[in-house]
Amino acid sequence: MARLQQPATALEILRSVLPADFEPTGVTCTLQSVHSDRFVMRVQMRADAGEQRQYALKVYSDDFAQAVWRHARSLAHHHQPKQNGLCLPTRFIHDERMLIFPWVDGRFLSEIVDERKPELMRQAARVAADLHRLDIVPEALTTAQMIVDETRARCERLSNRWSETAPILEPLMAILQEASSALDPVDPAPVHGDLAAGQYLWTGDRLVLLDLDMFGYTDPSYDAGHFLAQLERRSLVDPTVRAQTPRWLDSFREAYFAAMPKVSPRNVSFYHGLTLIRKIYTICRRQPAEWPELVPQIADHARAALEEVVSPMRN
Repeated sequence: MARLQQPATALEILRSVLPADFEPTGVTCTLQSVHSDRFVMRVQMRADAGEQRQYALKVYSDDFAQAVWRHARSLAHHHQPKQNGLCLPTRFIHDERMLIFPWVDGRFLSEIVDERKPELMRQAARVAADLHRLDIVPEALTTAQMIVDETRARCERLSNRWSETAPILEPLMAILQEASSALDPVDPAPVHGDLAAGQYLWTGDRLVLLDLDMFGYTDPSYDAGHFLAQLERRSLVDPTVRAQTPRWLDSFREAYFAAMPKVSPRNVSFYHGLTLIRKIYTICRRQPAEWPELVPQIADHARAALEEVVSPMRN
């Protein structure tokens, strides 16, 4: 990260992707995001004639970068660059554990709260459906029980750290396990794995889906349920969007099920509830002052989603 903040280093790395007739006279490197195992650097280049080039350099701490690159190459065969869809890397530099992306200017869908939102939600649903329809197998199958087991482990860590959450989590895990036995059969699909409004960027002309780091192969309902849960969680945390959220949820649901009629609404409700349970950990960690008020609300919404799964079975 320290090396890439030096313009000369960034320029040396990017020489191989620059057009032959583009000679930069100015280079600016700006750190965009930092995590424990990866970071993203924005590199802006200018030529004397005023022409500009911008790139996003994503660097990983391990060889997972290569797995993302292999998956991106499979997706590239189905990619239409000028249309709504995924933002894919154009180059992988093995020695740097680096993926190079074209920089995309725009506004995150999570930040848009005006009259454009319902239609953009429908577009977001169709982008997800396009991914789920692809006939590719990026990795071994992740089963519903594997996801439930990971969720249980997360809740155990949460209970150990915040013991006050245990009475809330225990009944939620019981209904989650009950609901997992009521799921409809699925045709697995490639999934984004972290689908949320904050992963979509609106350029003004097209909707771009970012970040393949959580890609997988599982029930496509996982992505749809995750998206809906993240949107609902936002409404509980941010009262300014609460009144509009039901319309946004409906817009996404209607467009997604229209595009993916074979996906089970029951399974989507299951992953909606599961995701809300998992986000209790996030709220406790990131909002230590607010979690005693927020967590019971999240739990109520998680329970309601899971009741949609188990109620028909009980009857």
